[in-house]
Amino acid sequence: MTFLEILVLLFLVVDPFGNIPLVIMLLKDAESQVYKTTLIRETGIAFAVLLFFFFAGGMLLGYLNISQEALRVAGGVILFLISVKMIFRNSSEIFLDDKDSGPIVVPIAVPSIAGPATLTTLMILRTREGVETFHVLIALALVVLLQLILFLLGRNITRMLGRHGLKALEKLTGLILNLIAVNMILRGLAEAF
Repeated sequence: MTFLEILVLLFLVVDPFGNIPLVIMLLKDAESQVYKTTLIRETGIAFAVLLFFFFAGGMLLGYLNISQEALRVAGGVILFLISVKMIFRNSSEIFLDDKDSGPIVVPIAVPSIAGPATLTTLMILRTREGVETFHVLIALALVVLLQLILFLLGRNITRMLGRHGLKALEKLTGLILNLIAVNMILRGLAEAF
């Protein structure tokens, strides 16, 4: 695989543009500094998780006897719970009970950026012949950096949409996440059985 192929694959799997609505909803009431700090921290955590799974994920899952299907189902369940809360409750109540610190690890770092599909892809790339480790690491760093930049621009999107647009986007995002979650669960169960 060439560097460009790896970069495009990771970009599609991480889906930087698809993660923006969730972040906008979760951090819409956070102060500017908290918003930036949270996004930088969460993106850094996600990058660390992705690196860990690239180098040791296969070993860890094998040691714990956890299948990739189980990883997919667990990620789907987490997204499903998040999506239900987004559809039926005010999103600021989901993870921002403490508005001074913002959400930690879940759901921005994991599973939005470092989701089951990305973790699995990295483990597959690690064991695939003809794939340079250096190329994967550089491509991964570029995709995560792009994700951070898009997250930081998300506040401007919030201002452009207004209150009603934001609520509509919240419900739509919840619905899309719900569908993705159900699909992840079904695929995980189908692969397991």
